[in-house]
Amino acid sequence: MMPIPFPATDNRGQAASECIIVSVFLLIPLFLIVPLLGKYIDIKHAAINQARFEAWEYTVWDGPNQRVMNDIRDDQSAGPRSFAQTRSNGIKYFFSDPTDEDYGKVQMPFRENPLWLDHRGETLFVHPQKIMSGEQKENKTPDGLGGVLDFIFDIINFTTTIFGDIMKFVHVDAKFDAIYTKGYFTSDVNINLRSIDDILPVYSLADATSETVETPLHLSAKASVLTDSWNSGSTENATSETRGLVFTALLKPVSDTVNGMVSGINDLVSHIPLLEIQLPSMPDFGYVKDDLVPFEHLEDNRKQLRDKSGLYYYE
Repeated sequence: MMPIPFPATDNRGQAASECIIVSVFLLIPLFLIVPLLGKYIDIKHAAINQARFEAWEYTVWDGPNQRVMNDIRDDQSAGPRSFAQTRSNGIKYFFSDPTDEDYGKVQMPFRENPLWLDHRGETLFVHPQKIMSGEQKENKTPDGLGGVLDFIFDIINFTTTIFGDIMKFVHVDAKFDAIYTKGYFTSDVNINLRSIDDILPVYSLADATSETVETPLHLSAKASVLTDSWNSGSTENATSETRGLVFTALLKPVSDTVNGMVSGINDLVSHIPLLEIQLPSMPDFGYVKDDLVPFEHLEDNRKQLRDKSGLYYYE
């Protein structure tokens, strides 16, 4: 018996249907999720940079007149960098549009990074007006002796502060306040982003009208820096700190006045012919001589410098 031939079945329509189904339930979500994950990772890196920036920014804190400012508080208005302003500056650096012509300027307006949008052009942040939260704190320096060192330093600092107030009363620029038992800065950055469930449509055979809970995606980053606060903010600050440890600096107004009078008298006498008498001056109390700064330690060696004994200093 000869087999009865059956006509060949055209499967092209079925293949097209299967391709559409696979595309709808697999490929399209995949194409949307992969770039979205990249954006999440990018924002996570920005949060890490933000936390590090906030913590490290206070290792180079300078207040008015280049003096080191102690006890930086969130409500401090006298200094150029409060906690709130440091956070605002970091947001401009790490969360704004890097292609903006004003990018990097302190006064630039905030414009969100255009890469951090979903496929509909909507922001990924749950709260675009306040994209991050978290606490910035200046903590006590860890004391391995259970607070004994802090207590000793507080007594020394109290004594030198009183001495500095006396110096100020007699118009002497001298106050030693370099002993500081804080300087442990911590920064917490918390960001809430729209989750994938919120961004992508629900592909399900269930009732599309059923209520779903869309939990935001929470990203966080932390950083901490223990600063060495036994430093000076400038040459003038170092001179003032050093003079604040010298008790005889209380006599500086007296020596300045007497030596000024002696210098004037000697100048007048020098113009009298055949009279070569020079009055001796008294010791210059509270005098502090700054050390020469090595060339490689200067902030900007392009400035005009003068060689002196193998070392360099600002003219």
